[in-house]
Amino acid sequence: MDFGVRLKKIRTNSGMSARDLADKVGVSASFIYQLERGEAAPSYSTLKRIASVLGTAVSVLTDDEFPDEWVVARKAGRRCLVTGHETLGVEVQLLAFLGSRNKRMQGCVVTLQPGCDYSKEEFLFSHDRDDFVYVLGGVLDIESGRKRYHLEQGDAAYFSLHDMEGIRNPGETPAQLLWMVSPSGA
Repeated sequence: MDFGVRLKKIRTNSGMSARDLADKVGVSASFIYQLERGEAAPSYSTLKRIASVLGTAVSVLTDDEFPDEWVVARKAGRRCLVTGHETLGVEVQLLAFLGSRNKRMQGCVVTLQPGCDYSKEEFLFSHDRDDFVYVLGGVLDIESGRKRYHLEQGDAAYFSLHDMEGIRNPGETPAQLLWMVSPSGA
Protein backbone atom coordinates (compact mmCIF):
# COMPACT_ATOMS: atom_id res chain seq x y z
CA MET A 1 0.00 0.00 0.00
CA ASP A 2 1.49 3.36 -1.01
CA PHE A 3 1.63 6.51 1.11
CA GLY A 4 -1.44 8.19 -0.45
CA VAL A 5 -3.68 5.15 -0.01
CA ARG A 6 -2.39 4.67 3.55
CA LEU A 7 -2.98 8.36 4.40
CA LYS A 8 -6.56 8.31 3.07
CA LYS A 9 -7.36 5.08 4.88
CA ILE A 10 -6.02 6.34 8.24
CA ARG A 11 -7.76 9.73 7.76
CA THR A 12 -11.14 8.21 6.91
CA ASN A 13 -10.86 5.58 9.66
CA SER A 14 -10.33 8.39 12.15
CA GLY A 15 -13.53 10.08 10.90
CA MET A 16 -11.67 13.18 9.75
CA SER A 17 -12.40 15.02 6.52
CA ALA A 18 -9.57 16.16 4.26
CA ARG A 19 -10.48 19.77 5.12
CA ASP A 20 -10.33 19.06 8.88
CA LEU A 21 -6.94 17.39 8.51
CA ALA A 22 -5.67 20.23 6.31
CA ASP A 23 -6.80 22.88 8.83
CA LYS A 24 -5.12 21.10 11.73
CA VAL A 25 -1.90 20.49 9.78
CA GLY A 26 -1.77 23.98 8.28
CA VAL A 27 -2.02 23.06 4.60
CA SER A 28 -4.78 23.27 2.01
CA ALA A 29 -7.39 20.56 1.53
CA SER A 30 -6.32 20.32 -2.10
CA PHE A 31 -2.80 19.46 -0.93
CA ILE A 32 -4.20 16.63 1.22
CA TYR A 33 -6.10 15.33 -1.82
CA GLN A 34 -2.92 15.57 -3.92
CA LEU A 35 -1.06 13.55 -1.28
CA GLU A 36 -3.75 10.92 -1.26
CA ARG A 37 -3.69 10.64 -5.06
CA GLY A 38 0.11 10.40 -5.12
CA GLU A 39 0.46 13.70 -6.99
CA ALA A 40 2.58 15.39 -4.29
CA ALA A 41 5.01 14.48 -1.53
CA PRO A 42 5.03 16.23 1.85
CA SER A 43 8.07 17.72 3.51
CA TYR A 44 9.20 15.78 6.53
CA SER A 45 7.90 18.48 8.89
CA THR A 46 4.46 18.32 7.22
CA LEU A 47 4.51 14.53 7.42
CA LYS A 48 5.27 14.72 11.15
CA ARG A 49 2.35 17.15 11.66
CA ILE A 50 0.00 14.85 9.67
CA ALA A 51 1.07 11.85 11.76
CA SER A 52 0.61 13.83 14.98
CA VAL A 53 -2.86 15.05 14.02
CA LEU A 54 -3.89 11.52 13.01
CA GLY A 55 -2.44 10.11 16.25
CA THR A 56 -0.01 7.80 14.48
CA ALA A 57 3.70 7.47 13.74
CA VAL A 58 5.45 8.65 10.59
CA SER A 59 6.58 5.07 9.94
CA VAL A 60 2.94 3.92 9.89
CA LEU A 61 2.18 6.44 7.15
CA THR A 62 5.29 5.76 5.11
CA ASP A 63 5.88 2.11 5.93
CA ASP A 64 9.52 3.24 5.90
CA GLU A 65 9.26 3.89 2.16
CA PHE A 66 10.23 7.54 1.92
CA PRO A 67 9.79 9.70 -1.19
CA ASP A 68 12.85 9.76 -3.46
CA GLU A 69 13.71 13.35 -2.58
CA TRP A 70 14.20 12.31 1.06
CA VAL A 71 16.90 9.79 0.16
CA VAL A 72 18.27 10.99 -3.20
CA ALA A 73 20.00 14.34 -3.78
CA ARG A 74 19.83 14.96 -7.52
CA LYS A 75 22.66 16.83 -9.24
CA ALA A 76 20.22 19.43 -10.54
CA GLY A 77 19.03 20.10 -6.98
CA ARG A 78 22.41 20.90 -5.44
CA ARG A 79 22.79 24.26 -3.72
CA CYS A 80 26.06 26.13 -4.04
CA LEU A 81 27.34 27.25 -0.65
CA VAL A 82 30.51 28.81 -2.02
CA THR A 83 31.30 29.73 -5.59
CA GLY A 84 34.22 31.57 -7.02
CA HIS A 85 36.49 29.36 -9.10
CA GLU A 86 38.23 32.45 -10.45
CA THR A 87 38.86 34.28 -7.18
CA LEU A 88 38.65 31.74 -4.36
CA GLY A 89 39.58 28.64 -6.32
CA VAL A 90 36.81 26.66 -4.63
CA GLU A 91 33.19 25.65 -5.13
CA VAL A 92 31.13 23.86 -2.51
CA GLN A 93 27.81 22.26 -3.44
CA LEU A 94 25.57 21.06 -0.63
CA LEU A 95 23.94 17.68 -1.16
CA ALA A 96 20.57 18.75 0.23
CA PHE A 97 18.24 15.95 1.19
CA LEU A 98 14.65 16.84 1.95
CA GLY A 99 12.83 15.26 4.81
CA SER A 100 14.11 14.77 8.33
CA ARG A 101 16.53 17.36 9.64
CA ASN A 102 17.76 14.84 12.22
CA LYS A 103 20.50 13.61 9.92
CA ARG A 104 23.76 12.24 11.30
CA MET A 105 25.86 13.53 8.42
CA GLN A 106 25.91 16.20 5.74
CA GLY A 107 27.49 15.73 2.35
CA CYS A 108 29.10 18.26 0.00
CA VAL A 109 30.84 18.07 -3.33
CA VAL A 110 33.91 20.32 -3.13
CA THR A 111 35.94 21.41 -6.15
CA LEU A 112 39.37 22.94 -5.56
CA GLN A 113 41.15 24.56 -8.49
CA PRO A 114 44.86 23.84 -9.08
CA GLY A 115 46.99 25.63 -6.50
CA CYS A 116 44.04 26.38 -4.23
CA ASP A 117 45.33 26.45 -0.65
CA TYR A 118 43.26 26.95 2.53
CA SER A 119 44.59 27.31 6.04
CA LYS A 120 42.65 26.49 9.20
CA GLU A 121 41.51 30.11 9.55
CA GLU A 122 39.88 30.06 6.09
CA PHE A 123 38.09 26.72 6.37
CA LEU A 124 34.62 26.57 4.99
CA PHE A 125 33.72 23.99 7.62
CA SER A 126 34.75 25.09 11.09
CA HIS A 127 33.62 22.68 13.76
CA ASP A 128 34.62 19.96 16.17
CA ARG A 129 33.11 17.09 14.23
CA ASP A 130 34.27 14.13 12.20
CA ASP A 131 34.92 14.48 8.48
CA PHE A 132 35.25 11.92 5.72
CA VAL A 133 36.88 13.02 2.47
CA TYR A 134 36.81 10.92 -0.71
CA VAL A 135 38.76 12.15 -3.74
CA LEU A 136 36.56 11.81 -6.82
CA GLY A 137 39.19 13.30 -9.12
CA GLY A 138 42.53 15.10 -8.98
CA VAL A 139 44.81 15.25 -5.92
CA LEU A 140 44.56 16.79 -2.46
CA ASP A 141 46.97 17.48 0.39
CA ILE A 142 45.56 17.63 3.92
CA GLU A 143 47.68 18.93 6.79
CA SER A 144 46.74 17.57 10.19
CA GLY A 145 48.79 17.27 13.35
CA ARG A 146 51.81 18.80 11.58
CA LYS A 147 51.70 15.96 9.04
CA ARG A 148 50.77 16.20 5.36
CA TYR A 149 48.61 13.51 3.80
CA HIS A 150 48.62 13.28 0.01
CA LEU A 151 45.41 11.85 -1.47
CA GLU A 152 44.80 10.87 -5.08
CA GLN A 153 41.68 9.89 -7.00
CA GLY A 154 39.95 7.02 -5.20
CA ASP A 155 41.69 7.70 -1.86
CA ALA A 156 39.70 8.47 1.27
CA ALA A 157 40.56 10.04 4.62
CA TYR A 158 38.85 10.35 7.99
CA PHE A 159 39.67 13.35 10.16
CA SER A 160 38.36 15.60 12.87
CA LEU A 161 38.38 19.00 11.24
CA HIS A 162 39.50 20.76 14.40
CA ASP A 163 42.77 18.81 13.94
CA MET A 164 43.23 19.98 10.35
CA GLU A 165 45.61 22.81 9.62
CA GLY A 166 45.15 23.14 5.87
CA ILE A 167 43.97 21.67 2.59
CA ARG A 168 45.56 22.21 -0.82
CA ASN A 169 45.27 21.09 -4.41
CA PRO A 170 48.90 20.64 -5.53
CA GLY A 171 47.86 19.21 -8.88
CA GLU A 172 47.46 20.67 -12.35
CA THR A 173 43.76 19.80 -12.65
CA PRO A 174 40.78 20.57 -10.39
CA ALA A 175 40.38 18.26 -7.39
CA GLN A 176 36.84 17.11 -6.75
CA LEU A 177 35.94 15.70 -3.35
CA LEU A 178 32.99 14.13 -1.65
CA TRP A 179 33.14 15.66 1.82
CA MET A 180 30.96 14.17 4.55
CA VAL A 181 30.57 15.98 7.88
CA SER A 182 29.20 14.14 10.90
CA PRO A 183 27.22 15.05 12.84
CA SER A 184 25.67 17.66 10.58
CA GLY A 185 23.71 19.51 13.29
CA ALA A 186 24.92 22.38 15.43
